[in-house]
Amino acid sequence: MKSDKVVRVLEVLNTKDTARKAYQLVLTKPTELEVAKNVICLLLWLETIMGVEVLDKVAAMAPGDIWFTQVVTEASAVYSYILDGCPLPAPLEGIPTIVALCGGGPLVDFRFFKFHKELVARGVAVIRDSIGALVFDDNLHAMLRRFEDDARPLPAPELMVPFVTMRRTPPEDSRTAFVAFPECPCHRPSSQDIVNYFERTLEFGRCIERVETERPGAGQAPKHGIIVFMSAELRDEAMFKETAVFFRVEDHDMWVQLYMPPL
Repeated sequence: MKSDKVVRVLEVLNTKDTARKAYQLVLTKPTELEVAKNVICLLLWLETIMGVEVLDKVAAMAPGDIWFTQVVTEASAVYSYILDGCPLPAPLEGIPTIVALCGGGPLVDFRFFKFHKELVARGVAVIRDSIGALVFDDNLHAMLRRFEDDARPLPAPELMVPFVTMRRTPPEDSRTAFVAFPECPCHRPSSQDIVNYFERTLEFGRCIERVETERPGAGQAPKHGIIVFMSAELRDEAMFKETAVFFRVEDHDMWVQLYMPPL
């Protein structure tokens, strides 16, 4: 959707068919409409950063599955924390179902959402106002079903208009990479260590605008951080054209993963 090619509403509806199925599944539970939308928007955002078809897994769950109930509860709570400032209930702070959906990798946990709260809020809000608006539109989906079921030669005009969104994430997000350190009480590279590693050790020259790392709670070592590169091109070059890479900085592993904003 970032290319110059015109993307039609019909194409977006087809591409996000799994999100629609997951949304309808959430609505089979005694769930408020807004809560269902919140859950799907958060999961759609997670797909953009993880490269994992999170909603495929959710859409395949049974309505009575305890895992399904847990993911709806966790996603709703995280959305409320990120967008509305509501505290996350203590029993959910581990968000184990969301972590499992994302493959249990080094990146996503509740501390991730806490550290990247503003970035996640921007991305989720963009999804809700753009892609989400189509996923949740019952009239558009009814038109799509009539077109597919009746084998009509032409879809309704509303389905053929270009998909246009007036709201996008800031350009900075497209030159950003997430950082995660292994969970251990060992030393962590400083922000300057990370800058020196890319600009001097790897000899990419001036390529980083800033590095921020987590200020953890008592008894915790920093786990999360963010690198904002000077440009998206420099970011891709420093990542050797990969979406995620382990780097060894100051004799310690550092997981770096590109952030691919939804729009």
